[in-house]
Amino acid sequence: MKAQLLELRIDWGELDLLGHVNNVSIVRYCQAARILFLESVGLHLFPKMDFGPIEAATSLQFLRQLHFPGTVKIYTTLQEIKHTSFVLEHRIYGNSDELAVLCTEVIVCFDFKAQTKVAIPPHIRQNMDAYVAGFTAERPTEK
Repeated sequence: MKAQLLELRIDWGELDLLGHVNNVSIVRYCQAARILFLESVGLHLFPKMDFGPIEAATSLQFLRQLHFPGTVKIYTTLQEIKHTSFVLEHRIYGNSDELAVLCTEVIVCFDFKAQTKVAIPPHIRQNMDAYVAGFTAERPTEK
């Protein structure tokens, strides 16, 4: 499956007392991939905006430890588009090229003034279709 690919360096400061990457750092990896996706489809984030994306739900499955030194490869796919929301899936691989973390995020389009969810604008849907169609990274197949 084709995916957005973001590769990040694991920094020593991201480790916990047990010597593996702290779960908070893994959430930040997912955030970096999500922001790359959002900005690429025109959902830019800035202070005091009237409309934008919010993260409504996150699910993480920690399958393997990640270690320093090394890198993570985050493969992001658009799993579903609904009326007011869409679902991103992030698969994080470490140095062993084995799936280490599976993250699913539900993103909702939100009107901050009215404090309510709103339909995904047609131009954003078109941007998502075009962006996803341009994915070139091949996500590894699970064994």
